[in-house]
Amino acid sequence: MKKLNKLLIKLISIALIIGNCSQVLALYIPKENDASYYVKEKFLGRWDMQTIVTDSNCPFVLKGTTTESNLEIAPVPNSEPGSNLLKTSWQGGQWSKSSGTLKILNNNEAVSERITEYTTKDNNSWKAVLIDHLRLSENDTIHSESIVIQYKNNALVGKYKTYSILTKLD
Repeated sequence: MKKLNKLLIKLISIALIIGNCSQVLALYIPKENDASYYVKEKFLGRWDMQTIVTDSNCPFVLKGTTTESNLEIAPVPNSEPGSNLLKTSWQGGQWSKSSGTLKILNNNEAVSERITEYTTKDNNSWKAVLIDHLRLSENDTIHSESIVIQYKNNALVGKYKTYSILTKLD
């Protein structure tokens, strides 16, 4: 499955090189419904995440760039019955581990906001604000679109959009 996901990312890369996407900040997110009956368990677990940059106006992040990271989704301790929130922990590359919540929109979709950062050896401070829209598929994979707002030394340097395929590890 991991090889298939990497192949899909490569095919998307080729399509991006051939095509030209012009919309950086557009995600379709459905209206939230009553979450008391949602099946949150399908999102729970550890996920391997293959990501490609699909559009960018950030000079430091090129369209077609790929990364690999991990996501862990767990129940929120002591949450109210019927709560539509799960806790998340993201880790990848040199970026600091970021945590937050995943808000379930329906049985197959969720959204998350998070901030991650790292400091380079030459003391440049990088921060990224991410807004993620996750869609669960039938075969234990998640497809995610994200908007990333990138900062360097507390100054906005650009925005970009990513597409990720997440494969369940456990």
